[in-house]
This record gives sequence, C-alpha cells and structure tokens, in this order.
Amino acid sequence: MSTTTNTTSLPNILLIGATGRTGRLVLESALTRGYKVTALIRPSSTLPSHPSLTISKGSPLETGDITTALATTNGPVVLISTLGQTRTSGNPFAATTSPPLFMSASATAVAEAIKGQPADKVKKVIIMSMFGTNSSFSNLNFLMRATMTYSNMRQTLEDQNAVDKVIKESGMVFVMPRPAMLKGDTALSVKILGDAGEKSGFMPSVSAKSVAEFILDATVSQEWDGRTPVLAN
Repeated sequence: MSTTTNTTSLPNILLIGATGRTGRLVLESALTRGYKVTALIRPSSTLPSHPSLTISKGSPLETGDITTALATTNGPVVLISTLGQTRTSGNPFAATTSPPLFMSASATAVAEAIKGQPADKVKKVIIMSMFGTNSSFSNLNFLMRATMTYSNMRQTLEDQNAVDKVIKESGMVFVMPRPAMLKGDTALSVKILGDAGEKSGFMPSVSAKSVAEFILDATVSQEWDGRTPVLAN
C-alpha cells in the first residue's frame, strides 16, 4: 500500500474521530503524507501539536461546530469520520458507553454543515462503516449475525445502518468502507470483498492501520466514490 503522494495536489482533511483507535492512525498517516488536517475534537480532548494540524474544539453532533471546523480549512476538503460506538470492553456483551444513534446524529450534522458550504468546498465524505451494515449483513457468517443481533453490538449495527441511510440520501459524494473485524495494527495489503462482502470467507479480519491507509488513499482516488467496499487483509 503506497503512502507516497504529491503533496501539492492533496486536499485538506477535516477529521472527526481523531482521538479514537482508527482516527489516530488516520491522523498520523495523513500528517506523514503531507496533508493539512483540521481535527474536530471535544473540548476535553487533546492531541499532540504538529505544524500541519489545526485543532477545532466542539461536538461532532453540532452542525455549527462542524461548520466552524470547515472554516479553518483552505481549498478543497475531504471530510473523514472514524466515529464509532463504544463499549466498556471489546466483549460484544459489554455495556455500551455511547448514546443510541450517536454516529447517525453526527452524519446528519455533517450533511447539514456541508449544505451550507460552496458547492466546490467539500469534495467528498469518507465515513468508516463496518462489515454487517445493511446489504452486507447477510454475508456475515452465522456466528457474527447472531452476535450482532443478540449482543450489545446490536446498538452499533442499528447506528451504522442509520448512518448508511443518512449519507446515501444526502446527495454527497461518499465512500463508506466497511472493515471486517479489526485485528492487529500492521499495515497490510487490503483485499476488497465486494461492496456487500459477497466475496468474504468465514471470519475475515483487517488491521486498523490498513483501514486508515485505505481511507487516505480514497481521498485522492475516485475509484471508490459512491461505494461501500468491505475491507480485509
């Protein structure tokens, strides 16, 4: 997976979710590649300083805060969101720590903020989804379908399904990668298992670093625009 890019042709990035597991990796790689990044983070959060990083404090649920963050960027922007539902542990039955429909509320705020921008301001939105969302649910193995239906992952699935609907109905140019189970932190070659995971095996997985690199590649490529590629290693 290439990380060599002509920095003179890079869009700016507005990153939502920069303090999360995948978001931190997106931020780190984006700065290494030469992007200028604005990170929208909550007032209580912090990130290490960097000459190409602008911090905008606010809520990912507030249209006004997203609009303010967009105002810090110059030229074309790609908005990336790596927000995710959280639980007290990785156990699918662990208690949830995010409100229901948290991510879809943010997606709605994103769509509203972008409506108020000039037509050429935001080139596309890249929203991290997951394998199992909407059309890909039937291609999960039976164990994963049961887990997502009967554990606390159900809240995540319902939220991701709602995000999918909001973004597709918004009219924005989008990419919504659907990572398989996140496993490991090494950047490996990414396999595309179809937009609905129709090419998946029994238990595919992908590293968070691989997902981050795919997201950044998608900022400058039109190959995945309007698609929901399921990612695996």
